[in-house]
Parts: sequence; structure tokens; C-alpha cells
Amino acid sequence: MISGSAYSMLGNTMKAYKFRGADQIPFALDIMFNNRLYCADWTRLNDPVEGTFVYSYASDSGNDYKKEVDKIIAEKKKLKVCSLSLTFDCHLLWSHYASGFSGLAIEVELPDDHPEVKVVDYRGVFAFVTMEQHRNASETADRVLSSKYNEWAYEKEVRILKRGEWFDLSSPVRRIICGHRMNPSMFEALRIICERKGITINRIGIGDEGLDADYVPPLNENRPTNRSSGRA
Repeated sequence: MISGSAYSMLGNTMKAYKFRGADQIPFALDIMFNNRLYCADWTRLNDPVEGTFVYSYASDSGNDYKKEVDKIIAEKKKLKVCSLSLTFDCHLLWSHYASGFSGLAIEVELPDDHPEVKVVDYRGVFAFVTMEQHRNASETADRVLSSKYNEWAYEKEVRILKRGEWFDLSSPVRRIICGHRMNPSMFEALRIICERKGITINRIGIGDEGLDADYVPPLNENRPTNRSSGRA
């Protein structure tokens, strides 16, 4: 069994997990075959107040902050988001994002110092911007979308914020973790794909101490040896 980790570091990289549902296996295969992550329009994210921010300013400053706020909104509209988690051992993540344990989690390595990779900061309902401290509309837009309402903190989310649809991974996928309710035929198909691509495949196990990623042996370890006998 392999225990989950809320934040695993590998040199200058971090392990992160992209969950996919049972009906999203083609998207999972795209990650595995093309070593890339798709970034979607942030307005499609499931939090209805995603990207909403409130701001404060000194009324006697004489500055026209409405123009600055419009710039932030314009920069925010350019951003696309890929959401991942820093952990795989959370029941809620499997229930919400992997079809109730019928999907999978893909382990990827992300550079921890990449400007487009943001560990999410959890805060109150809305992001807060102090206009006196605001300097750059693009940086402020990034900061707004790299924070989230603290009721989502269980996700331990890391985001890719990109002004484009694809984020290229610097190293190939090395492990996937399948839910214990995955369709058996799909599971066997993924075993074949993973063996050919040199990807480790695990399966979620549920015990008293929580979730583990159980070892799945290579296909040839499960095949019975064909023995023949004869008479001369």
C-alpha cells in the first residue's frame, strides 16, 4: 500500500493529481499520451462565486480606481484554469470528481517555481483587493483566481493559470490510481496501456485509516503458466 501525501516534493517539482470521471477517460488518455493538461475557462468552475472580488480604496486619494478595476476584470477574462489536488487520499475528491470512485486520478509532476503554477490560498467568500497596494492588473487577476472560499480547503488545490488552453508537462505521467468501482473492462484496458507506456497503475483501497493506493501487479504476473505433459 502507498499512503497519500498532502504535499509531496520531488526536487523542484510537486506531485499533483488530476481527477477524471468514468465518462472522461478519453481526457485522461490525452494526458497520458500527450503529456499535457487542458486549461478551461474559469467561468466553468463549480464555485458560483469563482473569480469574484471586492476591493477597497481611499476615497480621498483622487485616483480613478474604476479604470484599474476594469483592467483587472479584462485580465481575468484572459485566464484559463486547470485544477488539480495535492492529495489523492480524500473521499470527497473521489466522490465529487471521479464519479464516486468509478474514475481515476492521474499523478503528474509540476514545477514548484513555475509562474503559471499556483497553490490555492483559502480565504473568505470573496477575494479581497486593496487598490492602494495594487500595482499590476495581470498579477492581481492571477492572485484573485489563485484563491478560493475556505469551505473548499479539503481539495488542497493547486491551479495552473494560463493564457492558453494547454500546459505541457515537463515529464511523462508515471502513475495513475484507479477507483475501486471502475468498470472491470476499463480497468483491464488501462492496465494494458499503462504496461506498454511504463506507467505504474494502482487501485484505491479503503481501510480503517482511510484511503491507500494498492499495488496492481503487471499483467504477466497474473497469467497462469501453461504446462504441457506427454508420453513418449
